Amino acid sequence: MAAQRARTAGRGERSRTGERPPYRGTGSAERPLPQRRVARTDDPQEGTMSFDFAAAIAARPSGDALASLVQAYGDPTIGSKPSTQRGWFTVSKTYAQRNLVQISTAELPGFPPFGVQHLDSITLHRLVAPVFRATWAELVRRGLNDKLRTFSGSFAPRHMGHDPRRAVSVHAYGAALDFDAAWNGYGVPLERMEINREVVRCFEECGWEWGGPWTGQYADGMHFQWTDGLRGVQQPDWRDAMARPAPAVTPVTTPESGRRVLLSQFGKPFVDIGGARVEIKDAASVVINATDPDKIQVRVN
Repeated sequence: MAAQRARTAGRGERSRTGERPPYRGTGSAERPLPQRRVARTDDPQEGTMSFDFAAAIAARPSGDALASLVQAYGDPTIGSKPSTQRGWFTVSKTYAQRNLVQISTAELPGFPPFGVQHLDSITLHRLVAPVFRATWAELVRRGLNDKLRTFSGSFAPRHMGHDPRRAVSVHAYGAALDFDAAWNGYGVPLERMEINREVVRCFEECGWEWGGPWTGQYADGMHFQWTDGLRGVQQPDWRDAMARPAPAVTPVTTPESGRRVLLSQFGKPFVDIGGARVEIKDAASVVINATDPDKIQVRVN
């Protein structure tokens, strides 16, 4: 039973009241009974291009208001039963059947293991599952689907801080996922987070709220949730970019001679062209990893 709970025990969260519980790891409790599986699409390109990110983002709930979360995802506490583990609960069979679905990891190429354990499926809310599948398809399209080391949880029916007097976690709705928790625990400063920033950017472009910019003890680099941005959290310019038309590409004139190396200006990141990383592939120079301003590598021939 503990292994079953470990599959879904999401560990990253931020309180809508601004509070953060200490990191407590993964516990054991009863597993709900989700019955649905989402439809499969084997072609990653089709999975991205056929999904309407604009509509999904427009319907995305607020992350600051409990009423907004309940309106979008239902109330997982109605008809629930307390677990033997403090702060956890077992959702009702009705809630599970109406709201929770399982995604086979076979449909997610390169999906990381839970520690050393291979998972056959993960559980998410039925409204969030299509978004995640489309987001993962976009990771595949960009060649980033093997950049996450571990899956650390998704659906986890518990209260914040494991305290039954507090609101339920976003994980309890099946609307959040954690990755690489061992390297991105609560409170780890943004500059020390060890999660691939191109993966983070892809999630943010697809509409997810990342816990990395949350400040102080609330910093949560492992955590992604399907909500609007939280109050007071500065959002990157590329947030929700998948809902916007791709900008027109301005033709670049190639110099007749001489060596030129493209660098970021005053620490600012490179500007992507049509969502693709910027590279120079002529005989003069090569720019590698131009999408991450902290990890720019340049080789000049």
